[in-house]
Amino acid sequence: MGYVAVTAGEEIIERAEDLFEKQRTSGEDEDIGIDQLDSQLGRVIGQAMSEAGLYAPRLAALAVKQAQGDTVEAAFLLRAYRSTLERFDDPVTADPGEMITTRRVSPAFKDVPGDQLLGPTKDYTQRLLDFDLLSGDPDDPTADWDPDDAGEPERLTNVMDLLRAENLVPDPDPPTDDDPTDTTRESVTHPPDRDAVLQELARGETGAVTALGYSALRGYGQVHPTLAEVRVGDLPVRITHPYTDEPATVCHATVTESEAVVPVFEKRDDPQFAFGYGLTFGRNERKAVGMTILDASIQLDGSDEPAEDAEFVLDTIDGMESFGFIEHLKLPHYVTFQSILDRIRAIRERNGLSSGGRVARAERDDVDSPREPPVAEVSDDD
Repeated sequence: MGYVAVTAGEEIIERAEDLFEKQRTSGEDEDIGIDQLDSQLGRVIGQAMSEAGLYAPRLAALAVKQAQGDTVEAAFLLRAYRSTLERFDDPVTADPGEMITTRRVSPAFKDVPGDQLLGPTKDYTQRLLDFDLLSGDPDDPTADWDPDDAGEPERLTNVMDLLRAENLVPDPDPPTDDDPTDTTRESVTHPPDRDAVLQELARGETGAVTALGYSALRGYGQVHPTLAEVRVGDLPVRITHPYTDEPATVCHATVTESEAVVPVFEKRDDPQFAFGYGLTFGRNERKAVGMTILDASIQLDGSDEPAEDAEFVLDTIDGMESFGFIEHLKLPHYVTFQSILDRIRAIRERNGLSSGGRVARAERDDVDSPREPPVAEVSDDD
């Protein structure tokens, strides 16, 4: 750390960290509890878990609190913690069809088996500030609802299954005995396998995934999909029981799933839809849809558009990579900048360039000294 070399550097760094923490607690309001964050700011918690690749709502709430709401910083904290955990085993492959669905919409079909389930959303209302919230949360509008009216959850027919039944969408690749790629333990190589692409997209920074997906829609790509369906719900997570060797459900993870189809007309004899897939932790439909677009784009060949270049996409959307490279510019660059400065000065001197009379040429030692900046001289013309 370049600032350690400054007088009292380590003490100053520690005090800066204390000041950051003081900034979070300096107000007169009560400290925000972890349970409050988890229950009331679920979208932020889901985003942090998704970008960290760790499903742990309470730990994500702790990270968001510690990072003062910075989701990238919170994801960084969660990834760092995740790297310390022991890995026991791989889970049983999950079937998204078993999801306990709280929301399912299909923009592709009006009448879809299982019906449209709007669930909790404000997608169809105006985005207006609710000033009633300034005086506190209003009364629960669902207080008089009868939970028994909801009935038992049922397995919903997947729209993609309907299209595959008509041979309009190719069947997915059959499962193999090979272990899936784990990009948290193995570096991604190019060209990457699709499982590696989906893993990296699932952990991608939400804004980056959305922006690159949008670039494809705006014409910097060939993909403008139709969403087959978007789902939000609780997906059972199972492991193989160590004694019975039978699958055992250990928890349910809230996830968002998105599937889309893209018309492909190159096969004139047998035209079909190509498809894209997205699944993220938590409620994050925007990212899931963006992931779907990028997955479909990367599967295309023969284009140089950014959204279809797997190497460009996967290197750009990684929040930790972009976070680190952008933030590191704030750290000391004394040596490299001085080298550039010396080179520019030498070139200017060799070419006989001067300061033009507005600023007197100072001695180099004086310019380099942070305590004795060059003195500006104003000419008579000014």
